[in-house]
Order: sequence, then structure tokens, then C-alpha cells
Amino acid sequence: MMETAKDRLRLIGTSRQRVDALAKAKGEHLFPSDNAMQNALWVRVVRSARAHARLIGVETRAAEEMEGVACVLTAADVPGTNRYGLVIADQPALCEDVVRYEGEAIAIIAAEADEIARAACEKVEVLYEDLPVIADAATAESAISLHPDGNTCSTVALGFGDVAASEASCDHMVEVAYTTNRQEHGFLETEAGTSWIDETGRLTLSVGAQNPFNDRRQIAAALNLAEDKIRVLNPMMGGAFGGKEDCNVHIPLALVTIRTGRPARFMYDRRESLLSGVKRHEFNIAYRIGADSTGKLKSAKVNLRADAGAYATLSAAVLAQAAEHASGPYVYEASEITGKAVYTNNGIASAYRGFGIPQTSIGVEQAMDELARRTGLSPFEVRRRNLIHEGEMAAAGFIMAADTALAAMLDAAESGPLWGDRQEAKSRAPSWVRRGIGVSAIWQGYGLGSGLEKGATVHVSLNDAGRYHLEVGTPDLGAGNLTAFLQIAAENLNTTIENFEYVAGDSLGPNSGSSHASRTIYIVGNAVARAAQELRVRILDHALAGRDNVTVELEAHHVVLSGARIALADIARDMAGTKVVESFVPVSPKPVHFGIPHAGYSYWVQVLGVDVDIHTGEVAVTDVENYLDTGRTINPDGVRAQCEGGFAQGLGYALYENSIYTDGRLRNPSLANYIIPSVKDMPPRMTNTIFETPDHTSPLGVRGIAEISLSPVAATVANAVHDAIGTRFSQFPILPEAVLNAIHGEA
Repeated sequence: MMETAKDRLRLIGTSRQRVDALAKAKGEHLFPSDNAMQNALWVRVVRSARAHARLIGVETRAAEEMEGVACVLTAADVPGTNRYGLVIADQPALCEDVVRYEGEAIAIIAAEADEIARAACEKVEVLYEDLPVIADAATAESAISLHPDGNTCSTVALGFGDVAASEASCDHMVEVAYTTNRQEHGFLETEAGTSWIDETGRLTLSVGAQNPFNDRRQIAAALNLAEDKIRVLNPMMGGAFGGKEDCNVHIPLALVTIRTGRPARFMYDRRESLLSGVKRHEFNIAYRIGADSTGKLKSAKVNLRADAGAYATLSAAVLAQAAEHASGPYVYEASEITGKAVYTNNGIASAYRGFGIPQTSIGVEQAMDELARRTGLSPFEVRRRNLIHEGEMAAAGFIMAADTALAAMLDAAESGPLWGDRQEAKSRAPSWVRRGIGVSAIWQGYGLGSGLEKGATVHVSLNDAGRYHLEVGTPDLGAGNLTAFLQIAAENLNTTIENFEYVAGDSLGPNSGSSHASRTIYIVGNAVARAAQELRVRILDHALAGRDNVTVELEAHHVVLSGARIALADIARDMAGTKVVESFVPVSPKPVHFGIPHAGYSYWVQVLGVDVDIHTGEVAVTDVENYLDTGRTINPDGVRAQCEGGFAQGLGYALYENSIYTDGRLRNPSLANYIIPSVKDMPPRMTNTIFETPDHTSPLGVRGIAEISLSPVAATVANAVHDAIGTRFSQFPILPEAVLNAIHGEA
């Protein structure tokens, strides 16, 4: 076979309109909360008003007797295992003995109307015996046990070499200690979904979530049903950011439909989402980093303590990833990284975009800036001369498989206008403004870590009409990964995106894994490329059957044999039922700990400017320059969207957002007092300079960038504020009152 490359379509590396864009712009897209089925019951949940208490009784009779109430369910009505969880099944679907956080589910109400369900919730009487509340992660291990094995959720201990000896030889020692904030995901669409029995008798759920197979497994256990009796759909939703990995509306919906046989719908209101939804982990972190007189790093000692909240969820993985990246992309003579995640009654912490790295980046990047100040080096040079290289030992105790790709990005950032014009910019500041410039350079693993990444399976086929069909199990959370998958498939088949039908996020389809960990383009994208390439070969082999000495070319709608064009639909009818099933699993490095190291890493350098108002303490970010390495860009518009969206969430983490708990009670369960940045808070100027250093573990060359766009922001803002007013902060977010206290020299 001799295939020509004439007129090959190029889609990879071009900005294409997202396949969901028009429907969303016209208001025609159905989000999970829009799926209003006929005769559906409205579901509400009675939640704990205590942070920690023994459950003495739940009186439901008054609610059951209300007109329009279809059922009231408690723990006794869970037919299967009354526990669920992504890694450890430790969280009750409905609490039966002890409530461990404010907002824990106690009973389910299903009614003919939402107002009836809400009124019925008020009729349920819950009797408690209060227990001591564990509100402080620092003392959790010595407090009353929340779980049979105590209050230690997870531990980590990494490092190499003799830290004490290395510290003794240091000329400079920098210490940074701080507490980070709990951050709410703040998705536009709260947790929502519907459930029904389909025409085959299968329980079906359509929910906003991040892995239909993980969802199905947990639902099946709670209902004592075989997994093949359940179908889970994860349609495009209004955001997730890690906050929809854990089950939320799933089990209540399933229980109601199994009990009543009727469709059901459930959507958290905003207060319920803020109260009961998972958060970013609060960390208490202490750094001690040493260097010689030339600014060369020698030692790193880091201690991490994470507040897991009431249940395990993904705390062990978050702690491990925080520890893996705690040293930054730098090389040391010796290191010691220790950490614990502990149980408290402060809600539940789980996955959030960045997954532990925003927390640790604050510390290591402030330490690097302080070392630059003490040694007289530029913040770029101190980072540049300490970058870790291929074959060197990372502080977490593994050997780097490739260079960091940061050197060229640091060079470009140092030559950029924001750094180059910093003195002139400062001189132009109004009298009430102190202006500062901050720098950070970070890394972030993508895909699941060593021993955890199971890869992705996808299907690509050709139907009788000559159109292609792509099936991926990974849902599109709203970030555009489905469009990128179609670009990859279409280029490999020399066709257009419009010539594809597609299904994503369906447990009846292939298991492509979760939409998380910046893995979808890296893992699923490579599987899609393989499947499309194999289908291309099969189509051309079929067209060439029995023919010799001909050239062949695949066009968008035809196969061309030595100039003769055959309609793809004609070939498709002869290939009926051909489905290509392909997988991609990256080569996993040898683990040194649970999920450490990663197969590949992304890199980001950020420079930003801030204006600090000395009268109000407000910090405004005015300019941002991002320098990032995508490995290979699939959709430039998609990359820019990730840069902007990640920055907005990082800005909230740096300056505004904090879920405040007092004695286990959430004090700001409203967007009136949980403050998120708006478009007015975004910097008026942002540039994104893209580098493309292909990842050696990725046939496509791509790197994951969905999370790293958020991870450096708080660190860069902290460095910029220090440049403006000369103060380091021990509590995040950096609030105006703390800034004012610093300006006026108050503790």
C-alpha cells in the first residue's frame, strides 16, 4: 500500500469552535439540572445541624403523613452497604449512629413538588447527643476518635541524604510557615442530577460528575445491585474542578427511584452546596530551605499537615501529591518531607484543581524569592541555577526522567516587558499605591501517579452513512476536552469534526477513566489518536483489497484509489460493525510512595504585578505574564481559556476565598459572605506565551495543563505583595485587613 499525503487536513494546533458552544449560546444545551422528566419526584435531604453528635433518633412520621410526600428514607432503608467513598468506603449514605460534620445526610424526602419536599424536611425531628468537636487539625490526633483507627487519615515521609549535615554547611537558611485556606469550588451549576428506570428495566442516572464508572460502583454497593443493572451518564455540566468526583446527589436519587419506581430529580441549592460539598484542603506548612553563599540550594525540610475533614475521600492522594511537589522543580543535596492528613469535624476536604500543589507552591516559591534577596541574585537566576535535570534526585526521592523545560521559560520571562519595565512602572504609581512584581516557577505532575494510572480505552467506528463515531467514557466538565478529542481523531482520519458523532461520559461505553488530574488530553487523547490511526489503516486496507500497484488516499468523505474516488459511505456499508477499541497506558515509573512519581510533568513560569492600596489594604492584580509548556498544543483557544479560568480561581485562593469554620460550623454558607472574584477583579492585561517541548512519555507529545494554570497564582501574588510592602503573610488568603496591619506595623 502506498498512501499519499495530499491535502491532509490539519486540526491539531488550530483553534476550533467547541462542539457545545452553539447549543450553550442559544440556551439549548441540557445541563444535568435541566433534565426535567415527566412525573419526576423532587428530592431533598435532611442534614445534620451538628458538627459532631451521636444520633439518638430520627422521627419521620409527620413528614410521611404530609400530602404529596412519596417517601421518607433513613439509614434503615439503604438495601446495600451504607458506606461509600472513592478510595475507602467510610462515609454513610445516610447517617445511622454518629454525625461527623455539619450538613451530613440523615434522611431523604421525595415529594411531588420541591416546596413540599422542603416543608417535609422541616417536619423531620432529629435527636442528638452532642460530642466534643474536633476543630483544630493541630490537636486532632489527641482528641476523641472520629474513626476506629483514630484521627490520622494518612502519612507521608520522603527524602534522601543527611539534612542535618547539609544544614550545618549552609550560608543562608530561609524559614516560611503559613496556613492555607479552604476553598469552595464555586461551580456555576451546583451538584445535580436525575434518575429513572429505562425501557429495559435498568436504573439510570444522569448526574454532573467526573467518572461514570466510579459513580456506578458506589451506587451499586449502596443498592446491593449488580453494576450491569445500573447505567450512569455524566453529560456536560456547569463546572466541576474536582468537586464532583465524590458522590453527592447520586445515592439519594437512586434510593428514591428504586423505592418508588418513579423518576426523581435533585439539585443542591447554593447554601447546601457550600455546606455539604467538598472543599480544598486547609494545610499548615513549615519550610526550612538552606543554600550556600552563591544561592545554590543544599537542604530542604518541609512539614505538611492537612485537614481532611470528617472522611477520607482523596486526602491521602492530595497529601502525597503535595509532598511530591513540595520542593519545587529544584535540586538539593538532602531533603526531608513529612506530612499528615488528619480527621476533624470541619466539613469534608477532597479534590480541587491543583490537588495540593497550590498549597505547597506558596512556601517553596516565597523561599526562593527570599534566597534571591539574600544572595543578591535575580529571582530568575536563583531559580535557573537550581533547576533539577534529567538523572538527578528529586527531593521526594525519585530520579528525574527528563529535564524540567523551565530554563527557556525563565529566560523569556526575565526578558519580558513586565519585569523589564518594573522600575518605571513603580515610579508611575499614584501616591496611595505601592506597586510590586512577583515571580514563580512551578511544576505539576499530570495523569495519576505511579501505580495508579490505569489508562484509557476508547472506541472509534465508521457507520453505514460514512460518518465516524467516537466514544469516550471520560466526561467533558465544560473545559472543552471533547472538542480536543475530536480534533485529534479528525486529523488522524483526514476529515472534519463535523463528520463525527460522539458519546462521552456513559458507563455503557468504554472506560476512559476520570476527568481529573490533568489527564484527559494526555491519557484519553493518546488513546483516541491510536484508535483513529488504526481505523484509518482498516479503511484503507479494505479499499485496497484485491488491488495491486495503486496509490491510496483517505479524504473527508472518500477514499481515492489512483485518482478514482470511492464514497466513504460505500466502503462503510461493506465494513458494517467495524469498531476499533484502543487503549493508552503510560509507562509507570517505579513508585517511591503511593502515587509518586508521575510519568510526566508540566511547567509554568508566572510574572505578575500588583497595586496595593495603602488606605484600604486592597490588592489588585494589574498585569500577568504566563509562560507555559503544553508539550504540543491541540487547541490554542482551549489553552488560553485554561490560563484565564485557572488564574481566576487562583486569584480567589490568593486574595478572597475562605470557608470559615468555628467549632465545626461553617460561618459563611452563602455567596454573600463567601467572596469569589468577579470579572472586575481580573487583571486588565494577561499574556500567555506557549512553549512546546514534547513529553517523551506521550506519543502525541502533549502535557496536561488544566490544573497548573491555577497552582502558581497565590505564590506569585504573595511574592508581588512582598515586593510592594515588604511583608510575608502567614495566613491565606491575604485579606485587606492583614495588609493594612502590615502597612501600619501592627501584629
